Amino acid sequence: MTEDTQEVSSRNGPVGEPEPPRRGGGLPLPGLKYWRVRRGLTQAELTRRAALKSSSYVFRVETGRRGCHPETARLLADLLGVGLEDLRREPADALDTKAPPESPSPRISSRQVHQAYLGIFLQAAVGSAYAAMDEWEMRERFERGTWEDALAIVRARKREAEFLGEAIGARGVLENPDLPDDVRAYLEGVLGSFPDLDMHLLAMARRREPSEEGHEALTKAMRDLL
Repeated sequence: MTEDTQEVSSRNGPVGEPEPPRRGGGLPLPGLKYWRVRRGLTQAELTRRAALKSSSYVFRVETGRRGCHPETARLLADLLGVGLEDLRREPADALDTKAPPESPSPRISSRQVHQAYLGIFLQAAVGSAYAAMDEWEMRERFERGTWEDALAIVRARKREAEFLGEAIGARGVLENPDLPDDVRAYLEGVLGSFPDLDMHLLAMARRREPSEEGHEALTKAMRDLL
């Protein structure tokens, strides 16, 4: 994930209006802390879910010390279940970040909808739906599981990739001009994650595997993906 280095200056626009992009493209996100706290996440947890390098990045964006790369800003909005404009506005009750008032159910991002549909689709077709998970969820499963669990997940993802390649790729779904751009981008991202993500997760599991049997099995699985 790209992290911009644009420092931000003080706001000039009307209160309650979205902050304009700064020079260099960085977006001020005065609502980020409010919505992070509202969702019950620490800076470290949000950093992990967004696959950012350091929680200091979130800290500097929240405190207005830097602008946020637009791509990163959209990802943060998706993870928090709000619109990007919500993060770019100063919430009316932003000072009350310790105990924000109750509100209607959080907004569901388009990515979450795509993941839900893909999960249902894959579960019915091949009996698993790992491809519909975020990378941070996959990491957590690999960290909690055994090396046997890691191999089972990778085998399941291979079946999912083969099925999706036939159902989506070979049938020209992505070339359909009526397919919404965000759906196309999401599906391309899912298909493009094979097998690079699997190699990365297997390598992560192998580094911490203490047994020779597990180490050899994980190494063989990595070779099979080449």
